[in-house]
Amino acid sequence: MKRAVLAGMCGMLFLLSSCGGNSDKTSADEEPKALEVKLTGPETAAPHEKAEYKAEVFYGGKRVTDADEVMFEVWKEGKKGSSKTSKAKEEKGAYHLRTEFDEEGVYTVQSHVTAKQQHNMPTVKVRVGDAEAADDSSGHEEQTHHH
Repeated sequence: MKRAVLAGMCGMLFLLSSCGGNSDKTSADEEPKALEVKLTGPETAAPHEKAEYKAEVFYGGKRVTDADEVMFEVWKEGKKGSSKTSKAKEEKGAYHLRTEFDEEGVYTVQSHVTAKQQHNMPTVKVRVGDAEAADDSSGHEEQTHHH
């Protein structure tokens, strides 16, 4: 009886030690990479003037030209419920939105970038015409979500 218990324990010890190998060593040694988005474009504009915004996407310091999805969302301050969303066009390694603002006011331009199982949503505040921003914190804000 003691031999059977001892043999069973040795067998379990062997199985447990073989399962704890170094199979995850490379992923544990690597530092996780973050999805970075540089959103640029004018922070002031005139009503009905064309404006272009560009989202440059990087992962681990390398440019991403095959993002899963890049969308731009534009809304007037206080009216996010009536925002306009447009799919971005990829040109020469950057994603572009060409738009114009219908009336004076403060608008937010936000890019929604999904790539490498991560999501990043930087914003730019745009003052159109003589509008004054209620909270002018120099325009740029970034939100990142890792999956």
